[in-house]
Amino acid sequence: RLTGKVSEINMSSTNGPAQVQALVSIEAATAEFQAGVTAILRSWNALRTAASSGWGGVQSKEKAEFLRSHILECFDYKKGKASMDRYDLEDGLAIYMEEEYSITVEDDSEKQVALLICNMFDQCGQGDYNLARETVAKANQAEALKDKAVVESNGELDEDSDEEMDGGDEDTTNVAQKYAGDFLFGAPAGHIQSDPNAPPPRQLGEKEPEKPKPEVDDDGFAMIPVKRKGKK
Repeated sequence: RLTGKVSEINMSSTNGPAQVQALVSIEAATAEFQAGVTAILRSWNALRTAASSGWGGVQSKEKAEFLRSHILECFDYKKGKASMDRYDLEDGLAIYMEEEYSITVEDDSEKQVALLICNMFDQCGQGDYNLARETVAKANQAEALKDKAVVESNGELDEDSDEEMDGGDEDTTNVAQKYAGDFLFGAPAGHIQSDPNAPPPRQLGEKEPEKPKPEVDDDGFAMIPVKRKGKK
């Protein structure tokens, strides 16, 4: 039974009947696992191509987001163990790609994806985040090579640092949560980017903020601000 942030987790191994008990942080394990799953799906060529190319219609990217959400719902540490095993996940991935993107995965890559997710779920549940972090690092490297030209300077390659998931002084849990919180392949169609400088929405029952009163001159007339034209 989960009694707090740090709790004892009883999980059935997806690779066998052995029971695994580990004293780990639910929050940290969840963040690392979700970041790892995000990296796996971003690196899955079949899904990335289908979503980015719009093979699933205008909601192609949204369908990829739904797939990730469904996987994370099935592999939830708070539930004690995964609600599906490796083989159920394999079949689910293949069926989803065929029904939502009209493609048949012929390279058996869905089996590799399912196995990696299940192994990662077991390892993160035991407090071992190496596989998840390595997967994220590889996904970041692949993305950097794809989107950025490699710059050669003084005979050496200038590359971005991969210290984000290495630990250090930064809170790795927050880093993992931020990584897992990003869209898989960019914002879905119709998504409206919120303004970070916009005031928070007014809560129910909260009074409407007072509007600033206009300035009044000595004769009682409201003063209209004059906009100065820039020099041409």
